[in-house]
Amino acid sequence: MTDTPHPLIAGLTRGWAGDLETLLSLYTEDCRFEDKPFGLVHHGHAGVKEVFEFTFSMMPDFKVTYHRHTEIGDTAAAEWTFTGSFHGEFEGRRHAGTPVSMDGVSFMTLRDGKILTNCDYHNLGTLSAQLSAA
Repeated sequence: MTDTPHPLIAGLTRGWAGDLETLLSLYTEDCRFEDKPFGLVHHGHAGVKEVFEFTFSMMPDFKVTYHRHTEIGDTAAAEWTFTGSFHGEFEGRRHAGTPVSMDGVSFMTLRDGKILTNCDYHNLGTLSAQLSAA
């Protein structure tokens, strides 16, 4: 076993650490990024950039840690945990640095080594509970 992360996971880790150029380089121009619990769908690099900018506007210290990853043919999946300090409004309540953490999984379809579709699944109740308790 090696400690070297899979190139896709290494790129996603760098991208979600604040490197928008690296993140965009992992996605096809015609990609679809979907957050199932929030019911949001974003298209193309402009959509991925919108997700990135929104995420970092709410959590400037946002970080994703990837735990397990599998890739078979043109399909990939990765388990992750995100952490950050939430700044903004959630369910009518303002927050100024509330710590949050949430586990989830991304299912991806690949084309030519890049992400064509990315569907994120997570328990929105976990985030809601953390922000409601603060």
